[in-house]
Amino acid sequence: MTSTNNQKEMEINKMVTILQQIDVSDIELLTRDANTLLMRKKRAEMEAGGCEGN
Repeated sequence: MTSTNNQKEMEINKMVTILQQIDVSDIELLTRDANTLLMRKKRAEMEAGGCEGN
């Protein structure tokens, strides 16, 4: 696993710890934010011509 993947895994674990401590309504808000970020990333990939379906 690369350093970037290790860092990503650590950040995911931190988020899981936080999510376990907050209310469902707050989790839903974070989910919407995450979906927005994912859509922006996919749009940027499509505009750059690098749409790989990931």
